[in-house]
Amino acid sequence: MSNAKQTEPPVVSQRPSRNSSEELMSPPEDGEPRTERVVEVRYEFTPILADILSHLKCSLMVTTYQAGKLLVLGVHNGALKISFSNYDQPMGLAVDGDRLAIGTRKQMNFLAGNRDVASSVDPADTWDVCYVPRTSTWTGSIHGHDLAWGTEGLWVVNTLFSCLSTLHEQYSFIPRWKPRFISQLIDQDRCHLNGLALVDGRPGFVTAMAESDSAAGWRPTKATSGVVMHVDSGETIARGFAMPHSPRWYNGKLWVLDSGRGALGTIDPATGQFTTVETFPGYTRGLSFAGQFAFVGLSKIRETSVFGGVPIAERRNELKCGVGVVDLITGRTVAVFQFLSGVTEIFAVEAAQGAACPYVAGASSEGKEHDVWIVPQPGSVPSVTAGLPWFVSETSAVVETARTASPVVGSQRPTEPQPLSLEDWLALNPKDAASWIALGNLRQEQNRQPEALVCYERAVEADPRMSAARQNFGYLLFNQGFPEKARNVYRELLAIDPSPMNRLLATSVLPVVYQSQEDLQHWRREQHSALETMAAEGAYVDGTSQLVPTAFFWAYQGLNDRQAMALRGRVILGSEEANLQSIANDRPNGESPDSRIRVGFLSAYFRNHTIGRLNIGRIEKLDRSRFHVTVCAASSADDEFSRRFQNGSDEYVVIPRDVEAAIATLRQLKLDVLLFADVGMDALCSTLAFSRMAPVQCVTWGHPETTGSPTMDYFLSSELLDEQAAQEHYTETLVRMPLTGTY
Repeated sequence: MSNAKQTEPPVVSQRPSRNSSEELMSPPEDGEPRTERVVEVRYEFTPILADILSHLKCSLMVTTYQAGKLLVLGVHNGALKISFSNYDQPMGLAVDGDRLAIGTRKQMNFLAGNRDVASSVDPADTWDVCYVPRTSTWTGSIHGHDLAWGTEGLWVVNTLFSCLSTLHEQYSFIPRWKPRFISQLIDQDRCHLNGLALVDGRPGFVTAMAESDSAAGWRPTKATSGVVMHVDSGETIARGFAMPHSPRWYNGKLWVLDSGRGALGTIDPATGQFTTVETFPGYTRGLSFAGQFAFVGLSKIRETSVFGGVPIAERRNELKCGVGVVDLITGRTVAVFQFLSGVTEIFAVEAAQGAACPYVAGASSEGKEHDVWIVPQPGSVPSVTAGLPWFVSETSAVVETARTASPVVGSQRPTEPQPLSLEDWLALNPKDAASWIALGNLRQEQNRQPEALVCYERAVEADPRMSAARQNFGYLLFNQGFPEKARNVYRELLAIDPSPMNRLLATSVLPVVYQSQEDLQHWRREQHSALETMAAEGAYVDGTSQLVPTAFFWAYQGLNDRQAMALRGRVILGSEEANLQSIANDRPNGESPDSRIRVGFLSAYFRNHTIGRLNIGRIEKLDRSRFHVTVCAASSADDEFSRRFQNGSDEYVVIPRDVEAAIATLRQLKLDVLLFADVGMDALCSTLAFSRMAPVQCVTWGHPETTGSPTMDYFLSSELLDEQAAQEHYTETLVRMPLTGTY
């Protein structure tokens, strides 16, 4: 790293004094792309940061979900040592001595610090500890926002399921505590539970964005509904925060980040009084302490549909991304590490005490990989003993439980734990609705749909008020060709949970074949009326963080669907990123730096599929002297056609199936034009159609239907397919080309 800039030592409001940049390889998301994209990461920092870390004999570890990196800031020979490692959407982070846990998109990764091998890792005599990957556990996507090592092992804030969890080798996770107002264990992110403060090694306090018990119910009120709760009592001790995060108990005080206001402060647990200690030019998330210093993560904010309405959004153009260092004695910011490009969001910040300059083994972002092997001394053969996974304390095995209770479950170690299959478990616990759903999902993955239907029906019988049971039951009935039965299930669902998502899901149910024209018009009026009612009431479904159902069968009624699809466009709330409109304006003639227009093609079917066969010629034949072509594959298929798409493109990117990550990935491509090969078939691509990822977005006739989306600019058709008067069928501007554009 070169120090490209040196000025006078800064005060709090001045620009940091050292500026550097690195080129990092962007990691693959869900597959191995043919061409790796190099992203420039520029940063600057105050020189005193190295002195502070050296004095504390610690380093900083920072995750960035947006960039897919683990950043380590250590000190070697008095200078800041900066390294990056690739992880798949890293979120929560916890370090305790030589134990390191990193939560990623669908698993928890565990690394062990080894000091014996550290000095031999290249460059030699640089590192004082080497964190070596030891194991991982597959949790599935649970959105583990915060991690903490306690007396019982690793605690995970399970945001998707609105609970605190621990881990077990036989289960995805073990729910241990949930807020009083959460009525069921379900993957709906009902309150955005996101932070945990341990007190004496046990869960003490948590943060959430609202006291809500409906799917994503925290979003409409997030600017003022944030809360801090006491775990043992279940009581809410403080309210009125704007998206709070990262509660911590340090030096006898409860610290919290009021993220939407960019503030660090303390809370009096007895009165709920919040006292601001310092404010920052950034969305505060990620907090750690060492000595007299607090280390605070700062982020810029993304789409206004997620952050709109929070106080800090009024200053979005002034916000910074990095880590701020606060002296707790004076309450002032004394040092910063700031990203200038490449990284816009910080997720977790941890001070690794006792590790001044650690090395994290694994693939680095510079494309180099340093293998580290740990072996016993010659002649020594360690004994192998059965025991608990090392993310669980020896003194506390996890209690098997199918349902959470308000207090933290007491520790108990079974004498002879026996693994149970789902079938065995349900034979003993036939009223466990969540397990019936899990078995139904498994049967669907095994393509055993009739058995899956029976499982979902048993889940409904076990817990008639569990929304997820009826959601799965109705959806599978519909997909198996029983629309009338599905409609009845959805009517029962809406009677107990009339959330906007459930209402939209119900409007997607249409038969494949109708008994008569009268039957067709009856179904059409019923679903159209439901959409009109939702739009009139201002009901909306957030399309920036969750998949929305498609409207696939509307197109096959042979009628003008513009009004119905426009109503869906009012109900599904996507993300309009105004800054993208300036991408083309910043380039001569709207062109990319290599003088070519950057065009992206998006679909989940760039494989041996009708969509793949229709589009492969477009990719291979497009004039490369004028266009830079990026294929955005929303699936990780591997067949002859998918390989042709890889070989025929300038850049091939596998888009993650998580909505937020997909939006971020597409925006990072900085496309001039994004072409959806189809909208209405795949749930992810249909959801993305309601957000803007490029200044110009268009869709073509892979699925012959207007999208109704306000962020879709053009529908590319042909004079052979659409008459001139057909514009009245489209919310997009209809472009009628002479031919179909297929080869």
